[in-house]
Amino acid sequence: MTDLALDLLRQRPDLAALAAFPFDFDLDRAEHGEEVHLASGASLEPIAGDDTGGTFFLCGGRTVLYADSEGGAGLIADSVTDALDVVIGLPAWRDLMHPGPDPETIRELEDGMRTSYAPDLDARRAELRTALGLPERSPAELVARLHAALLRTDPDHLLLNTDELLAYDFLDRLPREPQRSIGPVRWEVVRASLIRRLDDTGPHPERLGELGRELEQIGEYAQAARAQRGLLSLRTSAWDRAAAGHVLARRERSAGDLASAGRTLARVRSAIGLDSPGTPPPHEQLTLELGPGGESPAPDTSAEEWHRRGLGRMITEEHLALVLAAIAAGEEGLARETMAHAHHLLAVIAKQFRQSLGDLPARAKWAVARLPKV
Repeated sequence: MTDLALDLLRQRPDLAALAAFPFDFDLDRAEHGEEVHLASGASLEPIAGDDTGGTFFLCGGRTVLYADSEGGAGLIADSVTDALDVVIGLPAWRDLMHPGPDPETIRELEDGMRTSYAPDLDARRAELRTALGLPERSPAELVARLHAALLRTDPDHLLLNTDELLAYDFLDRLPREPQRSIGPVRWEVVRASLIRRLDDTGPHPERLGELGRELEQIGEYAQAARAQRGLLSLRTSAWDRAAAGHVLARRERSAGDLASAGRTLARVRSAIGLDSPGTPPPHEQLTLELGPGGESPAPDTSAEEWHRRGLGRMITEEHLALVLAAIAAGEEGLARETMAHAHHLLAVIAKQFRQSLGDLPARAKWAVARLPKV
């Protein structure tokens, strides 16, 4: 959706220069320091930046989100025109994101700007407002508009770091009411709440497991995988590592991260001792000594019966599911490699578990057989 004020700034370098100084809405700084995306999946376009390293984003082609360089983000307006209304009318807006800034505080902040670097602040503001067709609004009205937007940040404007999937903190210090349980459930609200709870969860296995299951249930597979990675890092026995790894691989596959799912299944096979041809099983392997005269820890035999228990079935099933997903995604090398391991698993697990997989093994085998010869 086209915003007339933004178009005008892009067409008029003189107006763009006014917006950049002293109002710190600089079109030449339209890039962010790290890759980010919205949890909602809506489009995200950097349109301007400021001299603190912050970035103004156009969300879904309409609303404006501001992200600072310290991991905070918040919705500041419902359009670029409204955002310019705020940054021009309240050039010190970053210092006004707390409850009840009074008119005297706003005057003092702007007086500081006039004294320090912008003696013609008022003339520049009037010129830019006139050129963009912005009305003159009182500081109190603009603060109210800004606060109302900030309080609507979640759930639709929850910003995530793309590499680590961590949520940006709230940009403001405004009090928020707890989510109401009355009325229809909005999955977006649930998703935002779960992601923020995950960010605040440390090495707590039960909490990580619960959050991972809830995120998976609402289809937020990448975040569910993040929770499971944290849980896997806390597992110490071979059995627990294999069980947690199988779940992680499923969530990574569901998120479309097939390469990671393949690597995770390799870790699972290692945990159960399946990828070590010519070496003893885990319970017979020599372990590192604790030092001269020290004693080796007791061997880990927790996973030695994996193939006779349900874990074997689940690991095998996940390999076969990854085969089919890899073929559908055109990842033929991954499909062939995973199928080779699946063949081995099918030969090792108990007969009743092979039978319980139904036609999945046949479908995976035929899918690989139909691949072009290499």
